[in-house]
Amino acid sequence: MKKLLSVLFVLLLAVSLFGCGSKEENPTPQGNDTPTAEVDTATFEELLEAGIANGNKLTIYTTHSVAVSALQAFMRKYAPGVEYEGTQIGDTNQVTQVAQEVKEGVNGADIIFIQDGARVLTDLVEEGYVYNWYNQEIKDLVGDDCEPLLVWDYCNKVIMYNNGGEKTYNEGDITNIWYCTDPANKGSFCMKDPTTEGVNMNFLVNLVSDENSAKLEAAYKDYYGTDLVLDDDCPNAGYQFIKMIYANDMVLGSSDSTIAKDIAAAEKPMSGLLTLNKYLKSRGLREDEKTYNLLYTTNNVNPVAGFIYPIYGLQVANADNPELAKAFLIWLYSEEGWYGNGELTCDDDSVYKGMQGRYGDYSGNTSNPIADGDMSVKEWKKILVQEDPEQAAEYRADVEDFIQLIK
Repeated sequence: MKKLLSVLFVLLLAVSLFGCGSKEENPTPQGNDTPTAEVDTATFEELLEAGIANGNKLTIYTTHSVAVSALQAFMRKYAPGVEYEGTQIGDTNQVTQVAQEVKEGVNGADIIFIQDGARVLTDLVEEGYVYNWYNQEIKDLVGDDCEPLLVWDYCNKVIMYNNGGEKTYNEGDITNIWYCTDPANKGSFCMKDPTTEGVNMNFLVNLVSDENSAKLEAAYKDYYGTDLVLDDDCPNAGYQFIKMIYANDMVLGSSDSTIAKDIAAAEKPMSGLLTLNKYLKSRGLREDEKTYNLLYTTNNVNPVAGFIYPIYGLQVANADNPELAKAFLIWLYSEEGWYGNGELTCDDDSVYKGMQGRYGDYSGNTSNPIADGDMSVKEWKKILVQEDPEQAAEYRADVEDFIQLIK
C-alpha cells in the first residue's frame, strides 16, 4: 500500500509540472502491479518552445559521460540562449544527492541518468523525488522499455578471459557459468565488488528469481553431472550459486578497468564479468604493451554469459526547467542525439560523436545504430540476465544480508 500511494503521489506531482500538452492515462493494472505512468502528448517542438520560454537553467546529473557531451551539443543547437550544466556523478552519490536536494527544496538536477534500478525505485521514485516520464514520441520508439523506469541506454557486462599466454584459457573452455564455482578454478574469477556497485548487486539479486534459479539448477547438472543439493541456508539455486562463487575465492575488484588490466596481465587463466567497452580497451593494451594477453569474450555460456542493465532517464520533482529537460530526453532517442550528425559540437568545439564506436552501449530506441561488429541489444538479451528493477528492489535486502553472512 505504501508503494502504491507513493507512486500515485509521484504521478500527481508530475501532472502539476507538465507545462503543455494533454495526457492520456495508461490503463491501471489490477492487483499488486505497479501503476503505469501517463503518456504525455506534448511534442518535442512544444516542449522545446516552452523550455526556452521558461528560460531557467537546465541541469543534468549522469553516470555516463556521453550524456554530458550530448547536453552541450543539444543546447548549443536548440537553446543557445539558455544556461546549462552537466555533471557526471556515480549512481550511489546521485541517489543521496538528489534525495537530499529535493527534500530540502534545493534546485539541483532537472533530469538524471542513473543506473541501479532497485535503489532508484525505493529511494527516489517511491519517495517522490523523481518520476518516470515519457511522451508518445518516446513510447513509439522505446515501447515496453518505458516502464517501470524509462530506459535511455543499455549497458552489458559479459564474461571475458585472457588468451595468449602459456597458461591462459582457450576458446571453448568456458561454456557453463558454474565453472567459476569449480574448485579447479579457485581464485580465477573476478567481479567488481557488488557491495560497492548496485548493478552488480542487482545481477546477483536477479539470479535468485524463480526463472533464473531454475535455469541455474539445470545448468548445475549439466556442468557437474549430478542434481544440485541445496545447503540449508540456500532457498534456491540462485542463492547456492552466490554462496559457491564466494566460497571459491571470487576476486572482488574496485573497477572494471583495473580488473581488465589484471586479467590481461595474468600468466594464469583468469576471467571476469566486465563491461563490454573494456574489450576494446584491452585490445589496445595488447597492441601497446606486449606483456598483456588479449581479453576475449565468450557468449556460448549455459545459462547466461553475463548481465545487461539500463541507465534510466528520469525527471526530478522540483526541476527548474522541466519542459526543456523533457525536450532533451526526447532528442536523445533520435539518431542525431545518439550518434550526432557530424556538425554538432561540444563546449570545447569538438564534434559531438555520441555513442559512435562504443561497444556495450545500446539505445532504448533499438532502431538506433550499434558499433560495427557488436550484437544488437535484442541478441544480447537472449544470453544475458536482464535487470528487473522491481524484482531487485523486492529481494535486494535479503540477498545483501545473505552475502554478509557467507562472506
